[in-house]
Amino acid sequence: MFASEAPDRFQLLYFTLQLLRDGTSISDELSTRLQDLATQTRHRVLDLRCQMPDARNPDWQIIRTSHASALIDSQASALSNLRPAPWILTAPDRTLCWDGQEYRFGPGLEKDIADPAELIATVREIATAGADNAWWDGIAPVRLHPVASEIGSSTSLASLRGQAIDCQMCDLCGPAIRTVSGEGDPEARIIFVGEQPGDQEDLQGRPFVGPAGQLFDRALKEAGGNRTEAWITNAVKHFKFVPRGKRRIHQKPDSTEMAACAPWLAAERKVLAPKVTVMLGVTGASAVLGRHVTVSRERSRHIPLEDGSIGLVTVHPSYLLRLPDEESKTREYTKFVTDLRMAISALAG
Repeated sequence: MFASEAPDRFQLLYFTLQLLRDGTSISDELSTRLQDLATQTRHRVLDLRCQMPDARNPDWQIIRTSHASALIDSQASALSNLRPAPWILTAPDRTLCWDGQEYRFGPGLEKDIADPAELIATVREIATAGADNAWWDGIAPVRLHPVASEIGSSTSLASLRGQAIDCQMCDLCGPAIRTVSGEGDPEARIIFVGEQPGDQEDLQGRPFVGPAGQLFDRALKEAGGNRTEAWITNAVKHFKFVPRGKRRIHQKPDSTEMAACAPWLAAERKVLAPKVTVMLGVTGASAVLGRHVTVSRERSRHIPLEDGSIGLVTVHPSYLLRLPDEESKTREYTKFVTDLRMAISALAG
């Protein structure tokens, strides 16, 4: 309701609560009106989230919007999960700042400050800690909790990213810090599908940034590819782990978790319509092909996919990190680079 600007929204809400309290049925007209408000709220929330910049830039990002302060404040926590790096969001009557650790918010700025350093200094000067403000505590968050049918109807990668931060489609959302969506070139013709985020991915909110991701970047560059021209994602969007002291030990996702995440991957591939899909490891391959895959049996060959595009199965780069000796690592790394080169060559075919 906070995200709606309908003048009678609170009257409708209180009236509905009174009907429910008295055991009176809700009329079709009132039900339709409430559903319209809910749809309006959802669209406004997604629009706000879609304005957030890409998580790859670690520097301060400045976002200017015309959305109302109540909507902005209700989404503060969600926006930090969408972009864990620092940002400032300014609107006519609200300035919200996330420095990577805590929220600070203050009134709207009286003038448009173009210089980022000056804007950051100004916000820090006028802002007060949100956690200590009683009015802040009264803001009810507007959540999305997407369902499969809504995910499938998404028409943009930004919309998918905005919806995904409140994903509760499986139990992995509880222990994980955040949903880790795909990233890269929205016009990419090649997509790489891994297994799931790891520890560093969960902390940073980006796919393939840990040790396996660094190895992947090196191999892709050696194969003649460029990460900035590709789309990088995972079959499962939350980090599955078991705590062991201060460490979080990776656990392989099961079929239930893969099925729960399937709509996200399907929607990504539908929006991107890539020419080539590279499946990194068993989980990524099984998620794309919809069946169990033995990597050694189906590796290094073109596989026709249902949408008419080309698929190619190879190992996950984490496999290379687990090899016991340097000779095996060198041999398998060379084969991995060859697979990536084959996938890149398929783009020109």
